[in-house]
Amino acid sequence: MKKPLVLFCLWLLVACAPASTPLPTIPPTVAAAPTATLTATSTPAPSATPSPVPSGPCDNPLVPLVVGNQWTYRATTGSGESLFTLAALERQDDRTIVVLLDFNDLTRGQSVQERVVCLDGAIDNFPLFVMDMLFADQLEKLFNTYHERGAYAPSHAFFADKNWIADWESDYLTEDSAVIRNPAYDQSLIISSSSPFALLFQMDGTREPLTVPAGDFPEALKVSHSFELNATIGNSAGILTVRTTQWYAPYVGLLRAQVDSATLETYGQSFDISLPSVVELMDFTAGK
Repeated sequence: MKKPLVLFCLWLLVACAPASTPLPTIPPTVAAAPTATLTATSTPAPSATPSPVPSGPCDNPLVPLVVGNQWTYRATTGSGESLFTLAALERQDDRTIVVLLDFNDLTRGQSVQERVVCLDGAIDNFPLFVMDMLFADQLEKLFNTYHERGAYAPSHAFFADKNWIADWESDYLTEDSAVIRNPAYDQSLIISSSSPFALLFQMDGTREPLTVPAGDFPEALKVSHSFELNATIGNSAGILTVRTTQWYAPYVGLLRAQVDSATLETYGQSFDISLPSVVELMDFTAGK
């Protein structure tokens, strides 16, 4: 392994973020988003019971898609802070139940709308917005993927039957090729279109108190999440594995996500990569 490639590892932590899906799909629309400033204030957090009861087919414990739900997040990375908003705009009931989501990168002025399918309380094809936020300082544009198999967020019944101790997987493919900026070198990391990557989730039943700018949550669910993605720089191909920890409040959604570690495997060698990246919930408004 040549030294430039090793040095470049520090810029490989971002390959996985949101996308459109084929079931059903609309063309993503990219438009300028308003510049926003936000002052974090600690407010009372919505209460969450140990065994919350679902109120609808899209009201998932980890990704609740009740129409009108709105989230504001702050991503803190090596280059500073970025602000994002997510909103469930409308619901359409036909052969499947579909919710239209609006995701905005307020710092860079990018937005995208995606349709997400609800399957008996499970969220099937949720875009990889968490990855977009965690690696906002490296990805040139919002990452475009589509869902292949496996629920992104299983239903309340799935977790309740397992006493909130469960593993699950979800597979995605890149819909477009992507380029990840590399300010240190002329070459950038290339992600090919139709490149597969796997998401792995593990929940061991841990609940712990968590404080974020949106408030205090006494029983946040802890979830370990990792993904693997093929990546190429120059003539060198490798596999990037990123491991994160995420905390959720049932029927509120993601509270915090952080990168724990990352590993690049290439030419039979493995390199550990470290990059600070944290996403926190700044505000949550419940829909009606």
